Amino acid sequence: MPGCCEYAEEFRSQEIDGQALLLLKEDHLMTAMNIKLGPALKICSKINTLKTDSATS
Repeated sequence: MPGCCEYAEEFRSQEIDGQALLLLKEDHLMTAMNIKLGPALKICSKINTLKTDSATS
């Protein structure tokens, strides 16, 4: 995802796996992981797309 690769290590250190990823909200990203609003919204948008795609599969 453009502009969000700098946060990959934070996801690893927080042990965010596929199941936990689907539970994340903007608030979690901004408070617990110190991600700025713009990237947090992009990440959540991608997560929502993944949820929608998996529901239709």
